[in-house]
Amino acid sequence: MAEPLSPDFRSVAESHGIGAPELERQWKRLQSGPSFCTPEEPCRRGNGIHTLSEGDCAAYATAGAALNADDAVRFVPASGAASRMFKALAAGQSDAVEQLNARWSEFPFREAAEATGPCDDAKERLEAVMDRLALPDMPKGGLPFHRYAEGIRTAFEEHMHEWRATLPAADRPAVHFTLPGENRAHWESELGSWAEQIGVGLSTSVQHPSTDTMAVDGSGRPFVKENGQPLFRPGGHGSLLFNLAAIGQAHPGALVSVKNIDNVRPSTAHGDVIPWRQAMLGLSHDLNRARIEALKALDAGDSGPARSWLQRGFRHHSATYPSDCDTLRIALDRPLLVAGMVRNEGEPGGGPFWLRDKEDILRAQIVESAEMDLGDPRIGNCMAGATHFNPVDLVCVLHDAEGAPYDLSSFVDDRRDFLVSKSYAGRPLVGLEHPGLWNGAMGLWNTYFVEVPSRTFAPVKTIFDLLRPAHRS
Repeated sequence: MAEPLSPDFRSVAESHGIGAPELERQWKRLQSGPSFCTPEEPCRRGNGIHTLSEGDCAAYATAGAALNADDAVRFVPASGAASRMFKALAAGQSDAVEQLNARWSEFPFREAAEATGPCDDAKERLEAVMDRLALPDMPKGGLPFHRYAEGIRTAFEEHMHEWRATLPAADRPAVHFTLPGENRAHWESELGSWAEQIGVGLSTSVQHPSTDTMAVDGSGRPFVKENGQPLFRPGGHGSLLFNLAAIGQAHPGALVSVKNIDNVRPSTAHGDVIPWRQAMLGLSHDLNRARIEALKALDAGDSGPARSWLQRGFRHHSATYPSDCDTLRIALDRPLLVAGMVRNEGEPGGGPFWLRDKEDILRAQIVESAEMDLGDPRIGNCMAGATHFNPVDLVCVLHDAEGAPYDLSSFVDDRRDFLVSKSYAGRPLVGLEHPGLWNGAMGLWNTYFVEVPSRTFAPVKTIFDLLRPAHRS
């Protein structure tokens, strides 16, 4: 039995908007140790991962390109700092410092760095990047990403340009960024100026404090800061389910395209990227239209279209399907995720697996390696057979047949949260993170995987990734 939490903890939790039942749940969960999920097999082509013919891709892309500003929204989680991109430089790793110096002229932030003072040798260049510009402290979206003849663009700008090109028929298509709370006003001002120039609608949000979580120290007791105040930490990217739900409220009936801030190519690569972004939207629109028609057929007592819809690949091929209309309605009347998957070429990230959820249904799911016990031979065999991984190229359907937003919290597989080893002010801690946004947070959604080309995926995990051909304009 967990010991009672102090009044201080309860008071601070309440100030964050965390109710007593949720606080008690977190406290008990932190004492229970790590939990893992065990997929039954990887999704592969023909068994959970769908491929589009050239003709189907073109038709879906045409449909996606015709959507208007009310039909689709781009959602880009962008609240994280760029610090991980500069980890090797921060540690003074000689090979990283040498590469920064040797290829200085190729980095898109060179001009901004040289404007701050001398950058004539390796030491001055490192100082300009790390201290004078303080790039590691900047939101990743604010980093100079690509160089053009007419100037430099940040990742924020590139996402706006890509979304503008994805919906050419739309009047000011909407883009939503999550931002860090610190310096939010500054970044909103910058984003507003760029949005006006590019021709997109803009909205922003921050990670809500009610999604923060408590932590325990090395002795397993509630973590208290040096000033005696309880520590509450951001609860991981699964916390952004709150922000995603708010987008569903603000944009009734709209598809929501989700991409990571670091996965965006220059405009010169739009010919490789945009048709697939449009095809994902068109496919999602088609799947949702068929779902709505199947739900209407259930109203008339016809269960055939609903069973056929489920058989398109939302459940494992071994699944049996209910015959009664009420059970079929429950199966269809939930959020829908269409997720692009690329061939596994060694990039980090979660992957597509068949996983039995808490409703005891074997669903197509995105599962992170951190969710699995890598020492379990079953997991090793399962991962060895995996052929694809998740580039976070997602389209979400958040509304029911009448256009009302779902309560997304009702479709979370809460068994899939994380215990993480971190530190605060040099002291080790164990923190709790909510089920990942496209992992357990969407664990009870209907999920459809489709293969997309690897050229649509060009993540920037370190600043040296900006030197790759995929990021040359």
